[in-house]
Amino acid sequence: MNRIDAILRDPVFPRIKAAVIGATGLAYYADKDAALAERINRRLSDKPTLGLAAYLAQLAGEGPTGPEYQALINELTVGETFFFRYAEQFEALCAVAIPECLRRNRESRLLRIWSAGCSIGPEAYTLEILLKRHFADQLRDWQVSIVGTDLNASFIETARRGVYGNWAVRGLDPAVLAECFDRQGDLWAVKPRFREWTSFSVFNLVEGPLPNYPRGLGALDVVLCRNVMIYFDEPTRTRLLENLHEVLVPNGWLVVGHAETGQQVNSLFTPVPVPGATIYRKPRPGCAPSAALPAAPAALPVITPPIPAEPKPAEPKPAEPKPAKKRSAATTPAARLRATPAKPAPAPLPTAQPTAASPAGDPAAVDGDRAAALDACIALAERNRLDPVVHFRLGLLEEELGVGDPIAAFKRALYLDSDFALADYHLALAYWRRGKLAPAQRHFRNARATVAAHDATELVAEGGGLTVAELRSMIDLWFSGEEP
Repeated sequence: MNRIDAILRDPVFPRIKAAVIGATGLAYYADKDAALAERINRRLSDKPTLGLAAYLAQLAGEGPTGPEYQALINELTVGETFFFRYAEQFEALCAVAIPECLRRNRESRLLRIWSAGCSIGPEAYTLEILLKRHFADQLRDWQVSIVGTDLNASFIETARRGVYGNWAVRGLDPAVLAECFDRQGDLWAVKPRFREWTSFSVFNLVEGPLPNYPRGLGALDVVLCRNVMIYFDEPTRTRLLENLHEVLVPNGWLVVGHAETGQQVNSLFTPVPVPGATIYRKPRPGCAPSAALPAAPAALPVITPPIPAEPKPAEPKPAEPKPAKKRSAATTPAARLRATPAKPAPAPLPTAQPTAASPAGDPAAVDGDRAAALDACIALAERNRLDPVVHFRLGLLEEELGVGDPIAAFKRALYLDSDFALADYHLALAYWRRGKLAPAQRHFRNARATVAAHDATELVAEGGGLTVAELRSMIDLWFSGEEP
């Protein structure tokens, strides 16, 4: 019997496994006994006479911050990362999130960012490089803080040194390498001017209290927590997402890994889709938690449709909005982002309003039950056939769940309100995801035409606090290299 088999058969092994997962949240190892045993064996290789019972006693005596516990954690965690990893997410931050933070914080002149689970540091340094290369003028005289934390103390020491091999800088443009790094033989050191705002510390996302203001982990504008929650079980993920929501300011931004999206994130944050990525925004107090997947569709108010000027059709026929919207001089200044009941004079741009709970349905009854949520949303659309918002939200829910016909729902919303900018935007996304690029571009252009006449600071209805400027930035990303 080899050493790893002996560890697996030792009756103490399950206790070590439970202790390690409990202290670190690394439920990734819950069904990977052989991998965990192999890593324990590495730590015992220079302690041939130490049995598992004595090793467990040592770990318990030290606690997760002790030297041996940290050494074991170093074996269990993954340090592979590189600069500008998932570049599309950094592009989304640059195009949408950071400009919004700069507008929101122009009085305080403070910007606070957290790289949670930063590994050996490239993500945190990438943020400072991005800010100083793209927003240097806007951030002059600002107080900027970028905090990187990780459970692995060895990783944090590497991050503080800021010196990396070729793997970490692979794919970077030579001009970026020359501007941001000093060559040290076969290594690359982050230049001092790109390390001024960034600091690192050891922090346990599972056990550490949040918010944690002494560590700078509170009142944050942006949090990146990418490829961290994939190692946690569902209760730990839920608790961590609630904590991340708590540490962000209203309208703050969250970036998670591509495999970490879903109902848990959407129940707390508003998804903001951009090319190649989705980032998440904490709604303002009183706003619905998610525009892309309502936490409780049954909570939408039952809206009495306005009396039509002509007989109501049995069912609105979906119609494709025209590629180019022609507006008269009288209507252009008062163009709407969402229809309001007909009035003698054009209505001003409406602002996003919180939705009140409907007595017809209890939000808790559908929370977490996707089938019930979809049934409730369909029933609401049947009761409110002339309300474009209901059809828009049904389309969002169907697109998120991958069921039904979201394109038809978005078209119904646009048939009822041709100036519904977010319906055009999400219809374009739906076409794009299905490889239908021509109609996608047409609806991106329609959305851009709708918002063109509005002030940048106005709020977009159904946008969960999204401003016209931010929606313009999101749309413009789809026209890179094309006409402005």
